[in-house]
Amino acid sequence: MPQNRSALREAITNQLRRIESKIEIVNRWDSRISRYRLGVFGGGIAALYVAAQTGSPAITLLVLGLLLGVFFWLVSRHQKVERQQQRLTLWKKIRGTHLARMDLDWEQIPPPPSSEPEEDHPYAGDLNITGRRSLLHLIDTAIYAGGSDQLKQWLLDNTPDTGRILQRQQLVRELKPMAHFRDRLQLRAAISKSYKSEQDWNMAALLRWLDRSASESYTGALALLGGLAAANWILGILYLAGMVPPYVIFSAVIYLLAYNFNSGKVKGLFDASYQMEKLLSRFSSILIYLEEYPYKKGSRLEEFCALYKQQETRPSRFLKKIVRLAAAASSQKSEIIWAILNLLLPWDLYFSYKLDQYKTELKDPLNRWLDHFYQLEALCSLANFAWLNPGYILSAPAADRSQPVLSATDLGHPLIPHEEKVTNDVTIEKNGSLILITGSNMSGKSTFLRTLGINLCLCLSGGPVNARSFHAIPFRLFSSINVVDSLDEGLSHFYAEVRKLRRLLDALEREDTWPLFFLVDEIFRGTNNRERLIGSTAFLKHVAGTDGVGVVSTHDLELASLEDEIPQLTNWHFEETIKDGKMSFEYKLKPGPCPTTNALTIMKMEGLPVE
Repeated sequence: MPQNRSALREAITNQLRRIESKIEIVNRWDSRISRYRLGVFGGGIAALYVAAQTGSPAITLLVLGLLLGVFFWLVSRHQKVERQQQRLTLWKKIRGTHLARMDLDWEQIPPPPSSEPEEDHPYAGDLNITGRRSLLHLIDTAIYAGGSDQLKQWLLDNTPDTGRILQRQQLVRELKPMAHFRDRLQLRAAISKSYKSEQDWNMAALLRWLDRSASESYTGALALLGGLAAANWILGILYLAGMVPPYVIFSAVIYLLAYNFNSGKVKGLFDASYQMEKLLSRFSSILIYLEEYPYKKGSRLEEFCALYKQQETRPSRFLKKIVRLAAAASSQKSEIIWAILNLLLPWDLYFSYKLDQYKTELKDPLNRWLDHFYQLEALCSLANFAWLNPGYILSAPAADRSQPVLSATDLGHPLIPHEEKVTNDVTIEKNGSLILITGSNMSGKSTFLRTLGINLCLCLSGGPVNARSFHAIPFRLFSSINVVDSLDEGLSHFYAEVRKLRRLLDALEREDTWPLFFLVDEIFRGTNNRERLIGSTAFLKHVAGTDGVGVVSTHDLELASLEDEIPQLTNWHFEETIKDGKMSFEYKLKPGPCPTTNALTIMKMEGLPVE
């Protein structure tokens, strides 16, 4: 596996070239077979005409048989070529998307299932976890909505479970170099989804159907109709043998009346069985792949996927039987065949009974298969993210409250392009610490807060963090960064911020297993200087030393003096340099309060009056 970005990029680019070459070859075969089919059709008409002129039916039939054989062979070959085209096109898309994710080329990255941000979540909106151009948008490689939902749930989970996080990280670590396994799984999922129409069931619809308890009893009806069908057969055979009068007419009428009386028991059979057959036939390729894959002995992935291989829960044990049964039950696709089958036997009733039995048998295994598959899709998303970013590391949160509570070197923001990214080192020694960040406009305060939050979110989800080293205890997260007013509720920006900070205090004061890591950007920016200073001072004194760690940014340099009053408070800052009338930013975190301001300079540079 390539160990750096440039080598990985080159490897993926070379793979794309090879795929494109294969696509060109397959496309040429597609055009060639199309011409062959046209030639066989045209030549076949001429050959049949010549054969007919011989006046020999045997020769004509022989020529017709040969032509049909060649034509259908070409049709079969053409279908294989088209399937190969589809596979290669999807394979190219999967590999091409890898490059897009490396470059943050958002237009080429498939959008997340839901582009709506999470409302009222403690940190999702502020840290760009969901929505378009978000962390979820960048990471999510799942094809099925269940996999995307699982990844989203992990990223938004604010109740750290160190055992589960460690298990996820260990699986992500194993999956990281397994690019072929991940891409093959994604390819099979994409192919299975490509056949779905708007009228088709999804997995949620199938699970709802399986959940529906039986409301009919089939035993008595089957015994009655089975007996009448047997009587029809016996009386029919005896009548044809000339041994009895046509009593079969009367028994057949009674059979049809009884069948009609029990028709409610098979209502919806065709739709349910037809939908189940289509869905499971497509999805079975994914499950069989997981069942047959040669996992490394003793690996955590082998343990995680064990239910696909165990005799009592392996998919092949269930799926072939269920698909065959569903196919038999969907005989109503042909009205003639359906009428004949049900006239001779209580066909629909029997298969309704069998399907009702197998619903119970299939329900629990299918739920377990899907649960593991969706988790696996989410794990593959995190592993793919780690693989595409060789400089990122996997670091599970420390189960004990060891010190420092957070430390990182070369910490960067994963949603900033690699070439533009500036990284920082940070260490927070104790729980209860309060970090006050001062700095000029555009110096990087807000981005740094988001960098801390998004990397903590990644760590606590089991994913890789954008750092050279990273250590943190499990935290709950809360942020007040991108506060907006609400026209619907009639809230000003200031009042919206006050409500958000009230929620922060509630979370901070609530008893919990793990402390709160909170981020506040430009505290009380929506009010005047005097009241902002009073309110900010009171807030900082209140939260210092509580069960949590706070990082608060501000423009108010006066707040830096609180370091003398609040033992837990430490000043950090960002600053800029101005040379030859031009302003430049380092975006580097430095100790102490900010020694400069730049608001008047920016106004002057843009031609505004400042005197």
